[in-house]
Amino acid sequence: MDNWRERLHAALVAKGLNMKSASLSADLNAAAVQQIVKGKDPQASTLQKLASKHDLSLDEILLGRATSSAQPQPAEVRLARVAGTVAAGLWFSADAPPQVESEPVPYVPCRYPDLEQTAYKVSGPSMNRRRIEDGDFVITVPYWQARVGIQDADLVVVQRQRDGDLVELTVKEVVVRLTEIHLTPRSTDPQFQEPIVIPRDPNADGYDSVEIVGLVVGRYSPL
Repeated sequence: MDNWRERLHAALVAKGLNMKSASLSADLNAAAVQQIVKGKDPQASTLQKLASKHDLSLDEILLGRATSSAQPQPAEVRLARVAGTVAAGLWFSADAPPQVESEPVPYVPCRYPDLEQTAYKVSGPSMNRRRIEDGDFVITVPYWQARVGIQDADLVVVQRQRDGDLVELTVKEVVVRLTEIHLTPRSTDPQFQEPIVIPRDPNADGYDSVEIVGLVVGRYSPL
């Protein structure tokens, strides 16, 4: 178990709370704290609710840094820059990518605390079956710094190229098959059902036009 999860659990127990009561009193799903403690990566807003309701220091929980009672310091909020838009079917020139007018978004706790996080604004419903909605931000870390090989069921940001300088950035779910890898949308919209198919052999034709650039580690939904 990650150390910060143990610290969260211990801090709640020290306040006389079990996991269910801590969740419900913070207006969360009854199983929210249990899922976090067992390894689920929470949204930043979930941790903020727990910290606010139960008077916890996120600095102490996440980073293991004790906060002085005499001079309490606010927890450091790390921010992920918004690098662009992910949208199935939106092709743009590599020299003129769509501009996203957005402030940086909060980092999310994840299993890769030393990797830089990057956010992308979601446009469209191509991943709404995974609760990634139009207008949300997906938070990513560099895929090949987090993984040594492509893993089944990963949610990823994929970059495709065609016609020289046209680029598409999309979110997909990895489905690993015997000889192929399917990068699959998960949508209720019939328009977004076809996967991007690449060979498992990275030296095969067609592989070099598709690149997995980010591993999705969280989602941020603006209020």
